[in-house]
Amino acid sequence: MTLFTVGSEPNHHIGNAQCPECAEEYPEPCRCGGLMHAAGAEEDEDGTAQLTTCCDQCGRSEDQLDER
Repeated sequence: MTLFTVGSEPNHHIGNAQCPECAEEYPEPCRCGGLMHAAGAEEDEDGTAQLTTCCDQCGRSEDQLDER
């Protein structure tokens, strides 16, 4: 299985809907047809988890998709 980087580590599995490296409830479908992977549940100063997301097909994050 091919790996790609989400956050800082190239350890997410392209095309694997059960990616073992993803944060809970990920990957989820991306509107391009790929899978949106998530990593790095760091907390901000309010205690809210901040995830880094990336689609394994189009390469966009959830934030980039929301801008459209």
